Amino acid sequence: MSIEELNKAYIEAKGKLEEALKKAEKYGKIIGFVSRLAPSRIGSDGSLVQFEVDPLEYFRSHEEVSVAGSYLAAVDVKTGEVVSLRIKNVERRDVMSELGIPEAIALQTQLDASGLVTRARVVAEPLLAWNPERDEVKAAAYVIEPQSPIIKPNPEVFEKILGLPEEGVVLGLLAIGEKPLDVKIKLPLHALYQHMLVLGTTGAGKTTFIKNFIIALLNKLSFSVEEGYEPTIVVLDSTKDYVHMVLESVWKLEKNVETEEFIAEKVFGNIRNISKAKIIIPVTKQLCEKLRKYCERIGSKPRTINEYLEVLGKYYVESSYFSIVEKILNGVVSSVDVEVKGYGPLRRIIVELTYSTSTGTKKTYLTLIPYAFSFKELKGPELAILNPFLTSQARDHLPRIINAFEEYGYKLTTLTDFLEALREALFKKGSEAYNIVFSRLGVHKGTVENIVRSLGVLDDSGIFDVILGNEIIGEPNLNAILENSKNELIIVDLAFLKENVPLVSGNVENIVALRILYKVFMWKMLRYAERAKTQPTIVIVDEAHRFFPAAGGGEGEYVMQVSNMLATIARLGRARRLSIIFATHSPKDVHDIVLQLANTKVIFRMDPAVIDKLDIPSEYRHLISRIKDRYALVKTHALRLGYVLMCTPLPVAGHFDLSVI
Repeated sequence: MSIEELNKAYIEAKGKLEEALKKAEKYGKIIGFVSRLAPSRIGSDGSLVQFEVDPLEYFRSHEEVSVAGSYLAAVDVKTGEVVSLRIKNVERRDVMSELGIPEAIALQTQLDASGLVTRARVVAEPLLAWNPERDEVKAAAYVIEPQSPIIKPNPEVFEKILGLPEEGVVLGLLAIGEKPLDVKIKLPLHALYQHMLVLGTTGAGKTTFIKNFIIALLNKLSFSVEEGYEPTIVVLDSTKDYVHMVLESVWKLEKNVETEEFIAEKVFGNIRNISKAKIIIPVTKQLCEKLRKYCERIGSKPRTINEYLEVLGKYYVESSYFSIVEKILNGVVSSVDVEVKGYGPLRRIIVELTYSTSTGTKKTYLTLIPYAFSFKELKGPELAILNPFLTSQARDHLPRIINAFEEYGYKLTTLTDFLEALREALFKKGSEAYNIVFSRLGVHKGTVENIVRSLGVLDDSGIFDVILGNEIIGEPNLNAILENSKNELIIVDLAFLKENVPLVSGNVENIVALRILYKVFMWKMLRYAERAKTQPTIVIVDEAHRFFPAAGGGEGEYVMQVSNMLATIARLGRARRLSIIFATHSPKDVHDIVLQLANTKVIFRMDPAVIDKLDIPSEYRHLISRIKDRYALVKTHALRLGYVLMCTPLPVAGHFDLSVI
């Protein structure tokens, strides 16, 4: 190469270096430069870049520089592009090591802070390259030039160089280690249709995250939907955590106040909690007995179903909210106004709860929807679908047996009537019922025993054929409820069901939960077949291991049936804007189908023994096992990098420790 060519190359390089420095100052804060002594390289096994950070800048920025897995950026001299870097290794040496002082001499010296005034050596992996002029992001598939400036990017630059979605439901803030940044992590609404799994040990922040996620959805935070098609959220609540979220949120902060307020302000701004919800409350015969005693206590004498439902509304609010208002919020309930509207499957209880706390007077608006099963409405194929504990043979024969009994004059008005006829067939050989079931239909005895055992659990639970006042309570019209619940929260109170069934009633809450999920899916399928557009519908399954246990973690037939049902609902639901969000403690607790279906995973702190099942990059594995509450790793196809660390604020919605009551 001639001297003239070398001179031209020098002038070109000098201009590019000066331009890179200007961009670096514009898009962030310069903290170092790509090494002039160690080579940057790229090969078939990836690329690496090495850079040094001056000691003063290192001590001031150690949270970003010294944490493996955190992010910085380089402004590449030759392209002028801003390249995101993920830190792989950090090396620190004392000045004695730098100078090659023999160990024998070094060990004799005293502590001296001047020995720490050395550069930090960092090895990082280039990820994505952002071209500011064209506003394009691509893979950083080239070597980074020596002397390229290394920067701590500004928040808006982080969003570009990490390939973060610009629109979507807000999950939280980007975190570097355990330091939150002013960068929102968003999940596009369409990514929800490929389902989400939230994992983490007890107390790590799963429920707080989901509640905040619900608030973000209902407030359409950082995303938009077509008017009239705002999302509907259905929560299968096993613990009453979500029933309580309509109450005032109280934070009791003793430390890190500024950080927590920063996270909440940046994520939610002026958005506040919701104050209304629709709650599906299962009604059982045992609950009816409690209502009669409650009526005696308050001096009420209801006769009609509407009068009983008014009492039910007062009883539910008193048992679900009074103790929290009085003992946790230190407030006073001012009034509970109840009104029953509608008829039959459209009947609902409208409740206005007014209470006062130190922050003022609050109102909560609830629509309570009674829920039970009627044998007359369900007998036949629907009854076979209802109970996942039935074997495949039992489901096939159940409608045939019911039809045969009715053809031969049996009056089957309740589930108890049907079970009595089956028991007659089992235990009275030669009886008419025996001849119908075993001789004419040829049903195997084991199949009949499975039907009696599985439906007997439902009958014992008291959720079938419940008479309140002068009517039988049946399933509400869930299709109509969903059609009229745009931008609303629907909660299925499974904890209330558990409180009002006998201890030996089995897993009746599983049956109710799966029934609701099935009905939501069938509504979607029906409207899709009619070529009618429906709003996005998000079903949240908290404590998912209760409903979808790992193979070997429950009855074999049940596990097989629910996993098949879930696979069908999840896969067909994608095209119909149906999303399922699962939450559980460990990936080992839920069926493998849940792990396969959930393309987005939000992983809070958990036992390192179960992390291997989640295919987490090595740089995050140790961090996730000890990270603090409400910090999580988000793994999703919706992110260009596949992974990002985020934090969620303290709950905007009501969130209470019921153990103190």
